[in-house]
Amino acid sequence: MIAIDESFAPIAPRSLKDEFIERFEALILSGKFSPGERVPSERDLGVLFGISRPVVHEGLRTLESRGLVTIESRKGVRVNDYRREGSIEMLLSMLNYAGGRLSPSLLDGILEMRLLFEVETARLAARRRREDNLAALRESIECERTILASSRAAPSRAASSREIAALDFEFHISIAIASGNEIYPLLMNSFRRIYRDILESFYSDQSVVEPVFAYHERIVAAIAACDEAEARKVMLELLSYSEENLRRILVG
Repeated sequence: MIAIDESFAPIAPRSLKDEFIERFEALILSGKFSPGERVPSERDLGVLFGISRPVVHEGLRTLESRGLVTIESRKGVRVNDYRREGSIEMLLSMLNYAGGRLSPSLLDGILEMRLLFEVETARLAARRRREDNLAALRESIECERTILASSRAAPSRAASSREIAALDFEFHISIAIASGNEIYPLLMNSFRRIYRDILESFYSDQSVVEPVFAYHERIVAAIAACDEAEARKVMLELLSYSEENLRRILVG
């Protein structure tokens, strides 16, 4: 007799609510519903989508929590301007709508946000890091050295872009944690899927791996030395190098 726990519960099929939410988001992102416009009633939406009114109601509640719509008592549902009222979850919605592809404007926005955000986390990490933070960062560096040594010894068995992307993301999460700001790691994790997708594309070109890892070593050295200016400077150099090469790789 096999003991079953909650970790092995049957996988549920995609719910009608999730399907409704995704399709409704697409209507907003495509411009079929404009900011300020009122949408059909829950009853009418149920007829249009072929689902029950309770499913529509729960879906609209979720969309409201994401900032896409506002449910007004006795007035119905109004479409919001997601740029003013949308939550971080809108990024994933925008990616889903685009079939997982980053539009040029969305890519620009993410790179600009990263430039502002991660330079500051590096500076604060140099000011506030604890020994356990340094241990985590040094562990990342050791993993990167192992990857480089393995790829030099057997290029055909080099780590995949997915493996390197995962390690790179954990390195940056460790810096965010070392900053001592509890919000920064949560923000980074909100971008985890998007960051990882970008990083996988970036590391599809193996020529960037060694230079990036060299920047990582310099950043850790600056953080260990509590040198805020150097940590900020090297992170800025790393992000500039990464952006230049990412654009080259994506175009190619």
